[in-house]
Amino acid sequence: MLGYKFAQLASIDPNRPLAQDMHNQTLSLFGREDLISRTSPDYKSNYCGTLANSGDVFSEIVSRARRTSIVVINESHQRSEHRGFTAEVAKRLRPLGYDILALETLSNPSPGIPAQYLPSFLKQPSLPYLIDEDGFYLSEAGFGRLGRLAKALGYRLTPYEYNDEGRSRSLPVAEQIALREEGQANSLAAFLRSNPAAKLLIHVGYSHAGEVAQSDGSRWMAARLKEKTGIDPLTISQTTCRGGHDRLGLSVPPAGEPAGMFDLIVDHPEPHFERHRPKWRTWLGDQAVSIPKALRPAVGWRVIEARPVSETSVSVPMDRVAIRPGEDVALMLPPGRYKLRIIDVVALKKTS
Repeated sequence: MLGYKFAQLASIDPNRPLAQDMHNQTLSLFGREDLISRTSPDYKSNYCGTLANSGDVFSEIVSRARRTSIVVINESHQRSEHRGFTAEVAKRLRPLGYDILALETLSNPSPGIPAQYLPSFLKQPSLPYLIDEDGFYLSEAGFGRLGRLAKALGYRLTPYEYNDEGRSRSLPVAEQIALREEGQANSLAAFLRSNPAAKLLIHVGYSHAGEVAQSDGSRWMAARLKEKTGIDPLTISQTTCRGGHDRLGLSVPPAGEPAGMFDLIVDHPEPHFERHRPKWRTWLGDQAVSIPKALRPAVGWRVIEARPVSETSVSVPMDRVAIRPGEDVALMLPPGRYKLRIIDVVALKKTS
């Protein structure tokens, strides 16, 4: 899985990294959101209007989370800040008894798979970190940090992604989507039947958090889970409205969105970068650490990874960033002692 991601980076021309929109997720995964923030729709400001009488965002979430046992929060797969926000929510929900973190990105093994092939979070749940093979988006350092925090807080990690092993590929796209949403909801509902006292924080991508039917009658995962369990979840969107405030705020739904699609819409301010890295990480305690000039590349992409000195190279690093010749890109790290791993990415040869 990690090899595929490096192959994707290798396919990106360092001199023209934005030649294709499909590269946005790869650049974000390798810590280079600064390269995509001006062109990606997921970063484009679209002020929706401030929610009346709204106060502190986290206080509002905690207040509403007390009334349910399921909280669903979404993310853009291109904005690591959304994972940092979910980590802050996880901190505040743990004292309320929330004890399960369900991540869409976690690999969901087929029933009966031999124990030695299980992902690390199932095979070795006591590990303080996740590994790259535990899920596709987990290779991004912010996602890895969310996993580390959840483990430290005592959350149990559970997968729920639908796995039909390719059987639905011949179906129309709408049917494929419906099967996936139904499969995800079934997996979570089954987990709750087996663990009726559990309180779930579910981290999803984009529209999966929608809890009402759409105009065409289609339903996303959260709407299906609500129907199956009878539990009204607290649904939170981070992808609906962007850049409307100079600080974290709550917004009203945009015109045209189905009523009740999400309970809360979180509006993150416009992103800021320093030395090519997102400022939100310094606001949460990271320090910018210079990469020595001797370790910077002369040609092509070079990936720098930083891990605590006690960890093996399979752990999702505390930071992972791709740099190009001539760039002064910082590592973003909390205080501690780290070891570096350097990986030169060989450009893929073009075929005629």
